Amino acid sequence: MLRKPPFIPKQKFAVCKNEKAFTLIESLFALAIFSILVFFMAPLMQIVLNSKATQGEDQPLEWEVFSSQLKREVRSYMKVGVLSGRLFLTKDAETVQYERYGTNLRRRVNSTGNEIVLQNVSEVVFVLLNNAVKVTVKDTWGKQYSNVIYSFINWNSSP
Repeated sequence: MLRKPPFIPKQKFAVCKNEKAFTLIESLFALAIFSILVFFMAPLMQIVLNSKATQGEDQPLEWEVFSSQLKREVRSYMKVGVLSGRLFLTKDAETVQYERYGTNLRRRVNSTGNEIVLQNVSEVVFVLLNNAVKVTVKDTWGKQYSNVIYSFINWNSSP
């Protein structure tokens, strides 16, 4: 004969003494504080990230880096030319081209690639002088930068 297991009644609720938990009012209060913080953080972050003062601070440093790289490159190339607002540097079979591309100044080698060398550019002018190149750049905030780069190689007598 099969025996029936003894009936054990299940407890409907777990009852413990000294139960500590958050009440509904406390939870709503914490949610309200969190919502207020989130509401004010988005505009604050937008102000910090989009301020013109912080964006323009790096431009002089970026100009100095670009200027020193261009000096080194101009001084090592045999032929330099300016055509349609673009600077062309030629040595052997390699041609390096600097041109404005949107709000950037880019460098291309043999008309391929796309290396951004200067950002936030609104205007760029290359002028070929006697054995030198004058580069004038105006940034998007209206500040103008200019540099004359002299070559150690005489471009007029090079083949």
